[in-house]
Amino acid sequence: MIKTSLEQVAREAGGELVGEGRVEIESVSISTLCPADLFVAVKGEKTDGALFIEEAYGKGFKAALTHSLDSSCPLPQILVENSVDALSSLAKANLEKRRQRPGFTEIALTGSVGKTTTKDILSQLFSPFAPTVSNTGSFNNELGLPLTCLKVKSDTSFLIAEMGANKIGDIAHLFSIAPCNVALELRVGFAHEGEFGSRENIFRAKSELVQNLKPSDTAVLNAQDRRVREMASLTKAKVRYFSLKFEPGMEACAKNLKLDNLGRPSFDLFLEGKNAGPVRLPLLGEHSASNAIAAAACGKICNIPDEEIREALSSLSRISPHRLSLFESEKLGKKCLVLDDTFNANPDSMLNCIKIAQRISRDGSFRPLFILSPMLELGEKGEEYHRQVGKAVRDASGSLIVVCQDGSKDFLAGGYSQEVPGSVLVRSLEEARAEAERRVKEEEKTLVVLKGSHAFHLDSLAQDLEKGI
Repeated sequence: MIKTSLEQVAREAGGELVGEGRVEIESVSISTLCPADLFVAVKGEKTDGALFIEEAYGKGFKAALTHSLDSSCPLPQILVENSVDALSSLAKANLEKRRQRPGFTEIALTGSVGKTTTKDILSQLFSPFAPTVSNTGSFNNELGLPLTCLKVKSDTSFLIAEMGANKIGDIAHLFSIAPCNVALELRVGFAHEGEFGSRENIFRAKSELVQNLKPSDTAVLNAQDRRVREMASLTKAKVRYFSLKFEPGMEACAKNLKLDNLGRPSFDLFLEGKNAGPVRLPLLGEHSASNAIAAAACGKICNIPDEEIREALSSLSRISPHRLSLFESEKLGKKCLVLDDTFNANPDSMLNCIKIAQRISRDGSFRPLFILSPMLELGEKGEEYHRQVGKAVRDASGSLIVVCQDGSKDFLAGGYSQEVPGSVLVRSLEEARAEAERRVKEEEKTLVVLKGSHAFHLDSLAQDLEKGI
């Protein structure tokens, strides 16, 4: 956050300052576990941040912004009607102050799949070039985006803002907080179809990003996604395209795409029609190449030299956890290979993960063991999507353990199981681990694949296998 007096913070938040105001604020947090200058007390479903103002005082916070005063605490407090709205107002004000100085570019991105990985790639592409701020993990909602914007300092050159949506209007709201210069649209897929009601409504929600651009801005669209291409008619901005295929007129595209035996892509990168040289990604899957090319298109638009773009893509290292991470483990009683893609799940990402597992095990050296949990928020087509995934597991010659702690979701779990002979349904991660251990010991070499919606906590099992808990 650009240094601001507490009195000014109160004005920007639309609140009333109670207590001594002669302090300056440079950092903001909604958790007492992450000390900063200003504690923002957010009221959630399970707890109320206003109950922790005294704790924030003890942790060294300089002030609190809250919807409910703690009159017994000496910490200066800004009283507002709604802390989340006030946080958004502070984020807007912080960005407006940075825009008053030259050398600042705001890049926003959205899509049904690939947002966080592409954001990570963008961050690593831009950071060596100039000071860059981006979301932590997939912190891309009404809390995560403002907190990201409040990390912008007076010397920040690039803001990379991942924007997520659970309903129509979400991205329009996030855009109102952080209106960008460059908007990247990745894909219109199946994620949250149950909440949106249809894929067309997902299109409407995702297209809010480009609809709000100015003529001087740039929309970067995936030429291989029909619905994303259709967004060109909805924006006033300049339109640029990226593609995994070699095509004329692309801002960025690839030629000679290949996958090695672990599914890692390599290709010749073309920027504005010119060969920028070979790229070998340390990521898994063809879709990762598409995400990298999308990031390369943004880099080209923002004048990063071609060679720096190529080198950055080939040397990627920091991708958010539980996204197609491949590692060895001996924690199932015998050494095996583990593919961890447990951050979340939808039909697109699930099929991508299975495709990668099939490639890794295609020469017969590994037998794939899939440990899957149901996919949520898919609406009336949920069972059908689960059967499609089950068929893909069967086609990959894999065995299957389904983890479903919620009996009300058994109809989804059954979509997997009915397609895979010998599949087992378990009710806990402990049962899953015990069953996996039995199966791993029976095979010479096993590839254990972990994938499911975040609500089922398969990431905990993946973490245990990697760290040896």
